[in-house]
Amino acid sequence: MGEFSSMTEISELRGVGPALARILQENGVQSVEGLAGMEEQQLRSIPGIGSSRAGLLLDAARVHNGSAEAEGEDLSARLAAAETALQAAEEKAAKAEAKAKKAKRQAVELMEEFAEAKVKAKKKARKVKAKAKKAIEKEKAKAKAILEGNGSGKKKKKVKK
Repeated sequence: MGEFSSMTEISELRGVGPALARILQENGVQSVEGLAGMEEQQLRSIPGIGSSRAGLLLDAARVHNGSAEAEGEDLSARLAAAETALQAAEEKAAKAEAKAKKAKRQAVELMEEFAEAKVKAKKKARKVKAKAKKAIEKEKAKAKAILEGNGSGKKKKKVKK
């Protein structure tokens, strides 16, 4: 029991107020030394403690506890994780950039194809219009010929019955 008395109360740790101290104690964390010996994942499993708060609590407990070596190892692990995350983010950004370039190239190709189709459609419309105009002129000429043919003095003979 003499060993327990040398333990530092969890509420004495910087950043731990009465509410957080109660939550930690309810989840079996009674001392700063006990907290310093925990893994971050264990601490995150306690309701109300996220990854950033867990990291801060562990750092404070280890500094308070004087375990600089453990803090250094944890810091190295976090640094390695951050570098891995940075590399993954850079790769993802490079892929997104390549995808954007491809989309831009496709958009340019589609715009060119659309412009060509528009020119082709206008050309075809002009041909159809010209053809229709010729057909109308031809029909007008036929109608005029018919009208002039009837008014030229030719009379149909009446057939006697």
